[in-house]
Amino acid sequence: MNKTFLIIAGVIAALSIGVWQLLKPPENILVSAVEPASAAPISAASAANTTSVQKPSPTVAAAPISVPKLARSIVPLKSVLAREFEKATQLKQFYERYAANPDAASGELKYFAASAIETCAGRGRGFGSGVAGVTNGSSLTEADRAKFQTKLKDNDPANAQRVAAFERVNQICEGFQSLSLTGADAIKLFREAAAAGNPGARVALAAEEYREQVRSARGTEERRLSEEQLSSVRDGLSTGDPFAIQRAGQLLSWGSSQLTDRGVGPNNEPFNVRDFAPAWALAACDRGANCGADAYRVLNGCAQMGACGYDSLETYMQYNELPPNAYANAQQYRAMILDAIEQRRWDWLGIAQGSGRTTTVPPQAAARPSSGAFIPAATRG
Repeated sequence: MNKTFLIIAGVIAALSIGVWQLLKPPENILVSAVEPASAAPISAASAANTTSVQKPSPTVAAAPISVPKLARSIVPLKSVLAREFEKATQLKQFYERYAANPDAASGELKYFAASAIETCAGRGRGFGSGVAGVTNGSSLTEADRAKFQTKLKDNDPANAQRVAAFERVNQICEGFQSLSLTGADAIKLFREAAAAGNPGARVALAAEEYREQVRSARGTEERRLSEEQLSSVRDGLSTGDPFAIQRAGQLLSWGSSQLTDRGVGPNNEPFNVRDFAPAWALAACDRGANCGADAYRVLNGCAQMGACGYDSLETYMQYNELPPNAYANAQQYRAMILDAIEQRRWDWLGIAQGSGRTTTVPPQAAARPSSGAFIPAATRG
């Protein structure tokens, strides 16, 4: 009897231990929380794909904040010329191809030739001057290199990368010092490219026309885009062209007052330029823009600030440019922008028909300035 009782008691004890091992709390539980964001947008993507921000463990204060990346397919650029432009180390070749036979040049070639002028000759600064104050379009001199060397820290392991990045970003406009070109030349080519149906050129012209419009505009309403300009932006975006997406993002985020006091997204969330602008750049990445380790912003960040070693524009933004909650919000905006373009939900982007300015801009705003003033260049990554 006692022996049977002991056997039963042993079995019960073993089962109890087993159940406890299965149900006990994990020893090193990681508690995560979502960063508060007062204006976090609601993406058109499903809730299952929502990006969350995980706080680092207090015992590893230096660890970067990790935001899981959403799985999304990259649409490659369709044309050989577009791929060449995105990976080019020098832009003069695109103008030279156009100049060799202007009458036979395609709308696409005219767009890239105009973009090359825009970057290297049409403005008071270019990729070269952004780092070391090099004269726009001119070749690097030993004095330029020596000046840049003074920015480096002694024994910094990133110095070699910074020098290489400095050389790369400054060679993009190599040779333009021999060309007598201005912003007016770029505008002319953008017009011709737009007439040939190039989507990026259509958005570029809308931005130029808007820039002229606001010279004498007063108040928020006069500083919104016209219905004609909005139509050009919608037409450019509807193609899914990454260059049109880049330019539209710049125009709607920083370059205009179109979204001031308005909402975006399917739930009409308040517009937040801090999160909206990088989302457009990331959306362009998804449509084939060059956003790799050799993207201009990544290289320039390495050269100028010593922020080296990033494998893409996205990781550069995540760990070097944006606060964690801003990056998470930008990811949601990114998904919403792509959904809006695919579904033609222009109201989500604040550019639906009827959302243009409701007041008349004084006539003098329509006059073209004689200086050949220029539109902001689309960021090359």
